[in-house]
Amino acid sequence: MSYLDVPRVVFTGQFQADVSTINNDVRYFQNTTFQKKYQDLSTTDDNGGWNPEGTGIFRFDGCRITAAQLGNQQITSAAQDPIIGMALENADDRVFGKLVDLDPQQQMVSQIWGMQLRLDGGAEKALFRGDFVPVAFTNLWRRQKTTVFLDQALGAVYQSVLRDVVWRGDAKSKVLDALRAASAEGFLSINFNVYGYGRDPAISRYTLGRVAGVIAPYAVDEPKHFVIGRQMVAAVTPNPTVAVNGVYSFQCKVDENRKILTADFGNCLQIVNAEGAFVDNGQLVLALLKTDTDTVLSTVTVDQVAILGNVNYLRSGWYAQTAGLQEFDYSADSWSVANIASRPLLLLQPQPGNNYKVVVQESLGGLFVRSDAFVCRLNPGKKGMIDLYASRYGKRLQGAIAFSDTQGAMGGTGAGDAPLDPPVPTPDIAIPADAISYPTQLPCDPQGKATLEFTVDLSKNPNPRGYIDGQLYGIGYQLTTQSIRSIGSFWNFISVLAFGPFQAPASPTWYADIQPLLTQYGNLYPIMSKHLVDLGDYDSVVSHLRILKLAFSLPIEDPNHMPVTRDLSDARRNMILHWLDSRGADGLPLKGTPVVLTAHAPAHAAPDPIPLDLDPLQTRGKTEVMLQYQARINAKERP
Repeated sequence: MSYLDVPRVVFTGQFQADVSTINNDVRYFQNTTFQKKYQDLSTTDDNGGWNPEGTGIFRFDGCRITAAQLGNQQITSAAQDPIIGMALENADDRVFGKLVDLDPQQQMVSQIWGMQLRLDGGAEKALFRGDFVPVAFTNLWRRQKTTVFLDQALGAVYQSVLRDVVWRGDAKSKVLDALRAASAEGFLSINFNVYGYGRDPAISRYTLGRVAGVIAPYAVDEPKHFVIGRQMVAAVTPNPTVAVNGVYSFQCKVDENRKILTADFGNCLQIVNAEGAFVDNGQLVLALLKTDTDTVLSTVTVDQVAILGNVNYLRSGWYAQTAGLQEFDYSADSWSVANIASRPLLLLQPQPGNNYKVVVQESLGGLFVRSDAFVCRLNPGKKGMIDLYASRYGKRLQGAIAFSDTQGAMGGTGAGDAPLDPPVPTPDIAIPADAISYPTQLPCDPQGKATLEFTVDLSKNPNPRGYIDGQLYGIGYQLTTQSIRSIGSFWNFISVLAFGPFQAPASPTWYADIQPLLTQYGNLYPIMSKHLVDLGDYDSVVSHLRILKLAFSLPIEDPNHMPVTRDLSDARRNMILHWLDSRGADGLPLKGTPVVLTAHAPAHAAPDPIPLDLDPLQTRGKTEVMLQYQARINAKERP
């Protein structure tokens, strides 16, 4: 079961993502050339972007249950069930979650860490409470058609599970009772769309965006971060955030018992502006092609398809009550009942002359494979392990998966194309190429599952990027039986941040070992250094020993884990903890003697970034990263 099953509840509201933007430019990681002006919000080329003092928090704001689905009954009022209008809140006994990029050179997989959600019933503050399993967003695309200055036009989707779910109280809600009864082993499935994000400090919704999502039961033998269902894959331009036909990729699921197909249009339909009203694309129809095909279609005739129904996206209040999910009942069509398991789905737009334009098509042959997790932080000597699932027309497939190197939109400076003074080279990624090892092909088991194991050995060059720890690699995958004509999702690859080997000294000192690390974090995240503890100052650090020791000791899933970016290797974090516990004759951690900081050059420098015509305050963000990527593609450089 997944969020596409019933029972399910729909919630809408706002989210806050108070991200820090200084760390979005990899060149700022070079301590010897960092300048304090990079921490300022300014109109100069050398600045910290639009939110240099971001806290990193991610939270829901004002989210309410707006509808529910119980069997074939849609519930939209508290008179039908008291769950309608209840608040979906963050934890009330700990801090908010954190939004974290994998790396400044891979910002397209931003993960939520440490978030807890609860359903507030008024008298009972947590009818259920669960921890959000960290996951990165996917299907990032230019969803917002028109924007004001600094608005983020991109939308994306998060899919994960709430684990360790605890239920309390009795809300006299048949929806909650059904949800609790259907949930397995303390899990719930959750999917939500984020869009309409405001980045202008002058507006009231600064760091706020809109969210619409669904919570439903979860079965433990299913993937956590996508649905083994029917995968509709949109064609994109050279910029993967721009859909050729104005509608992005989405997923569906067939319930053969109910004779219902549920489609998720929540993140695939373009909106006019940040308010969220849909762009009117006219009538959109979901249909079943009467023949199988290994060809990407542009048009079909009326007699080539069986119509499942119109998409209700222009109906008043539709999105608030569905989060974009729509059910299509095909029980009355005997041909569809007999053939839906073996024929491709199409999203169509009627044209003159009994023809339809194909807007989005199901993956060719119904073949699809995706990794469940697609972000990995890998410490030296450790093995990465990621599950992948293969399917055909929504059924698990015992196929074979081929793996290859890829980089997607990774690389470049991360953000910022203006040269720095003094200049700082941008490191190249995926070098050395032979440091990462994984099989070229894997078979799936009878349940369509394969587990990829991979390692990265940077022992020959522990610091390939010089001034920033670790190296980035990407792993692409595809079923061996998929046609070369298949349109695949650009975002379906695995991003790996591998840390280099590091041997800490037996007695680390502040000047030689600790200050270079903490200074970097103080530079890049001034919210802490300016308002709590100056991470580059020994006296300030030792006056906060207890809180720093606690933060560095917390597990990576904890919202207070330090560093918030989760980009410090275990070995270096253990060295900091060892130093915090070590005491000199004065009873304080060892200070040592001052050392001269040296610049660390990358082993290989990437090509200079291609200049973009952007206002300085529009830099240090994901839109710029994608524009950099498109510029590299257009210039036929290696992405």
